[in-house]
Formats: sequence, C-alpha cells, structure tokens
Amino acid sequence: MLTPTMTNCKATIKSILSVLLVIGFLIGGLPLEVNHAHADETGVLTAKVVLRKAADKESDALQTLPEGDEVVLLNTSGDWYKVNYGKYTGYVMKKYVKVSSSSVVKNADKIADIGDPPGAMRIGDSNSDVTKLQKALKILGYYSGKIDGDYGEGTTKAVMNYQADQKLDADGVAGKATVKSIFGSCAKVSLTTQPDSSSSSTSSSTTSSSTTTSTSKYSTVSSIAEIGSTPSPTKQGDSGTNVVKLQQALECLGYYSGTIDGSYGEGTVSAVKKLQRNRGMKEDGVAGAATLRVLFGESSSSSSSSSSSSSSSSKTYKTETLDWFDDNVTSVIPKNAKVVIKDVKTGKTFNAVRWSGSNHMDTEPRTAADTAILKQIYGGSWSWRRRPILILYNGHVYAASMNGMPHGTSTIDNDFDGHFCVHFKNSKTHGTKRVDEDHQAAVTTASKATW
Repeated sequence: MLTPTMTNCKATIKSILSVLLVIGFLIGGLPLEVNHAHADETGVLTAKVVLRKAADKESDALQTLPEGDEVVLLNTSGDWYKVNYGKYTGYVMKKYVKVSSSSVVKNADKIADIGDPPGAMRIGDSNSDVTKLQKALKILGYYSGKIDGDYGEGTTKAVMNYQADQKLDADGVAGKATVKSIFGSCAKVSLTTQPDSSSSSTSSSTTSSSTTTSTSKYSTVSSIAEIGSTPSPTKQGDSGTNVVKLQQALECLGYYSGTIDGSYGEGTVSAVKKLQRNRGMKEDGVAGAATLRVLFGESSSSSSSSSSSSSSSSKTYKTETLDWFDDNVTSVIPKNAKVVIKDVKTGKTFNAVRWSGSNHMDTEPRTAADTAILKQIYGGSWSWRRRPILILYNGHVYAASMNGMPHGTSTIDNDFDGHFCVHFKNSKTHGTKRVDEDHQAAVTTASKATW
C-alpha cells in the first residue's frame, strides 16, 4: 500500500521526467522532425545538387542529382528537405527545390486530375505526355516506377498489362486507342509527332499520310526502329518506299530537313553526303549497303545496282561485354578512337571520339550535328541519366552505358561544352572511384540488345 509520501515522490519523478523530455526536444538532443512535407509532394531541382546523407553540407555525398529532375519530399529539417530519389534517400537544400503541388500522384484519385489528355507515344519518347501517361497508370495501379517522363521498359510493361486487361492489342505502344481508353480522349497533336499505333505494320510509316506537317507526303518518325525493315540501296533518281525509309532515317538523325516524298533528289543526296562525311565514309551521295548499315544497324535485305559493296558490308554483329579493367578496354578502344554510338531505347546513332579516361571512357560528340542528335536522345535537355548504348568500333559492337551531361574538358569544336562519360562492365566513376550501379544496370540492358 502506497503512503502519501510515496505517492508525492512518484508524481514528482514523473514531472521531472516530462520536463527533461521537453528540454531534450528543444535543444535538439533527441531526434524530432516536426515539419513534415506533404506525404506525396514532389519538387523539381533548380540546379545540379548533391544528395547528402544528413542535413549538413559536410555530410557524405550519396549522389549528384541533375537539374530538372524530380524528388519526392519526405519531410523538412531546417534549411533542408529530406527526399527520395530513385533508390536513394537523403537531404538537399530547400533553396534548390521548387515545390510542385500539381505533381502529386498518389493524392489524385481520378485521371481528370492530371489535366488535358496527351497524344500518342511509345518507347523511346521522353516528354510531358509520357509523364501524364505514367501518372495515369500509377493511379490505375499498373505503374510503380519513377515519374520521370521517360518511356522505357517499365512504362512499356505497364501499358501492355493495361492493354491486356482492356482487351486491346498488347503491344506496349500508347497509341490513340490506348490513350483514349485511359483518358477518355487523345490529343490530336502528339508531342512526339509519330504515327498512330493502329498502323503498326512495317510499311505503315511509309504508306500513311503525314500527321505532323502539311508539306510531307509521308510521316516523320521519332526513332529508327519505327521505320521497320532496312530498305534496299538507292541512289539519285530513284523513288518509292525505299527512298521514303531513307529520308525518314536521315531526318530522324538530323541530316535531312526536306519533304519526305520518296523522291531521291538533290536534298537527299546532300543529306547522305553529310552523313557519309561525318562517318568518315566515301562521299558519293549513294545510299549503298555500307551507308544503310550505319543508318539502320544492319545490312539491307537485298541489293541493287546503286551499290557494288553490299557483299562486303553484310556483316552482322554480336554484342560483346567487356570488363573495363580485365579486358583492358583502353587498349581495345584507344584514345582518339572514332566510334559510332547507338542509343538502345531510341535507335538513334551518332559519332563520338574517345578523349581520355582511366576509370571509364571520357567521350565527346564528333561534330555539332552529333551533339544535336545526343541532345535529341535526352529529350532536348542535358541530363546525368544513365542510358544503355551500343558502341560500334573496328568491326565490333560493345555494350555500354552513357550519361548526357557536358562536364569537364572539351577538345573539339562541336557545340558540346565538355565531355560525357561512357561506362563498361566494372568501370568506375571519377570522384568516388566506385562502380556505379545505375551504369552497370544500363550495361546489362545493352548487352541484351543488338546493333
């Protein structure tokens, strides 16, 4: 039985403990974060920033985040946001984050919250239409990846699953029918200016009317893969489907700006010569087998009188994976080597030159035209985002990964202020000298692709 004295002592102890607990919170001795960001709020980075392990400038760096990317806001700590970025969770300074309440995904309980419907799109696209598609698929429970506006394998799989459930053609392409099924309607103008998926046969890109310009007889494309099979060799004076495919490919890579009309005239000759010049080939303006292989990544299915070299250019490539250190890639692809890089997701190719690099390959676009293609691959803005690529050099194709951010030294007058990094299996980063998991994942993806 408690005496009055014992009861008073117990009450006094409880009071003392309560006071000490409050004091601990006030002086920061106990971890308390009372300022919480909205549960699903996101922010856009207004500069390239370092994601740190703790809310302190001297804290360990977890990752460098590129300007323009989104982060998920978890809570706040003074001048810092605690954020989630992909597989990383850490802190960035508030002054470099523009909070965007409109980008909340999980709080949107209906598709109408996303805004106007997007246009048709497909794998390889990277724009705000894809962002809307990803948000809608997440609301519907089909997509669980990052809302990054990049139509990759995760988005394609989500679209396929949705299409299968809705009894649509499960091709992973968000064409007009799929977009209409999700959003109720489909925008008449697509940001990616590509044909509707309902005309998905190999010849659709060469027989349908253009949906992008009033001057082109045939449609433009956003990737080489959309064109279908490789055309036969052609030359000036030729006309027809083979020339249409050639013009589409040249336009896609930034060499041709004329009307896609299937007529091999002076404009097409000039574009072919420009491609050949940039690739170090004979500038004859003839789309022979060797030129077509550079454009389409394979030799043509048949020969014609316009090229006499098809037999020597019919080689097919096996994708090889090199270990940066064990296979001594520096000796395989030496400094100043001129290579052709193919982006796996879009099919776009461009010329590049190896500048330097001991832990990985420091690389530069060969010309301003190649820089423009590289920028197209990244959706019109530079990014640190890793992308799976194939590298064609000296008759071999190698699996690799690249980022798309100009940095460091520049040695070529090519409109690219610096160089970009190319990684191989087990290559390491500059500063931290560690094997980057994201680059390695991209190398693995590239190893399963073909030129």
